[in-house]
Amino acid sequence: MAMKIRAIKLQCLTNPVFKSPTVLVMFFMVCLLILPVLTVVCRADDWTPPSPTGNDGFDWIELKSGEWLKGRIKSMQQEKLEFDSEELDVHTWDWRDIRTVRSSRMQSMRFGDKEVIDGALLITGNKVQVVNAAGTNTFPRAKLLAITPTGNRERDKWSMDISLGMSSRQGNVSEVSNNSHFVLRRQTPLTRQEFEYIGNYGKIDGVVNKDDQRFLVNSDFYLTRQFFIRAPDLEYFHDAQQNIADRYTLGGSVGYDLIRTPRTELEFTLGPAYQRNIYTSVEPGTSTTASSLALVLGSTFDIELTKRLDFLFEYRGQFTSKATGSNLHHTMATLEFEIHKHLTLDLSLVWDRIAKSETGADGVKPKSDDLQFITSLGIHF
Repeated sequence: MAMKIRAIKLQCLTNPVFKSPTVLVMFFMVCLLILPVLTVVCRADDWTPPSPTGNDGFDWIELKSGEWLKGRIKSMQQEKLEFDSEELDVHTWDWRDIRTVRSSRMQSMRFGDKEVIDGALLITGNKVQVVNAAGTNTFPRAKLLAITPTGNRERDKWSMDISLGMSSRQGNVSEVSNNSHFVLRRQTPLTRQEFEYIGNYGKIDGVVNKDDQRFLVNSDFYLTRQFFIRAPDLEYFHDAQQNIADRYTLGGSVGYDLIRTPRTELEFTLGPAYQRNIYTSVEPGTSTTASSLALVLGSTFDIELTKRLDFLFEYRGQFTSKATGSNLHHTMATLEFEIHKHLTLDLSLVWDRIAKSETGADGVKPKSDDLQFITSLGIHF
């Protein structure tokens, strides 16, 4: 840069215009003003954030565009990086869109099959360097599965989704109904816990016509990059219209992540369980309780159709004896429209089926299938 400026200076001095002392003085003043600007621009191209061994207290990420963001890593799971910055607040980035990561804070990294290491972090295009008291360890970036901040920030491991819907009608018929869907998750590099609740309640002219609740609790432990064990796998179900006062299912399963990309996720679980039903009422001479073993099959599918539109599909099937329903199915398909980074409009289609319903004391046998369409507002933390 200095050589170029000298060349320009020499060429200009040979020009007759610069014979005037006034013009010459103005020329040198302009050069003095421009030189610092050119120096700053040149240095900006080579700028990098503090090294991972520093103590500035922040994490830094570089996007593919070359832009740097300062903030805090919340987590990297399933090919997505959740990052909290002053400019964008909490934002989730596709892992493939991140060029560089620097963190002087302690992070917990999971590589390959259950290998976990803690330390400061430097990630470049194809390698990961972890710096701790034992030294510097280098790993291929392709083997990095998860990042979780260590220390006392337990809240960084948690996320929550809430979806609420309500409808009301007055006139010849007075009708009110509401539904809620709540999911609480905790994730670490090797584990994942999830607590889920789905509830629907409605009245027509003061008479309850809908009353069902479902609780799901499961805990996953990853053995490899794709295989995991789910234990326990718990479900509680209540449906007054299906004549089920309480239904308990306790089991365990093995799971497999068939697809895990930044935009698509597909997993399956399969395992044995014990199921116990308690009916609201039964025909004379019939027991109000029934229990049996069951085989539980589960699947979840999540695909990002556009930047603001996701499609989610959940399925749970229980295959058991005739005394406890023969085969039971719960399916939920949802289109999730992003209104704001923490707010979505959810359109869900829910299908529940009990192949063999239990006849009540009044001789009425519930229908096997229930189908409902739900519009709700989702909040994500």
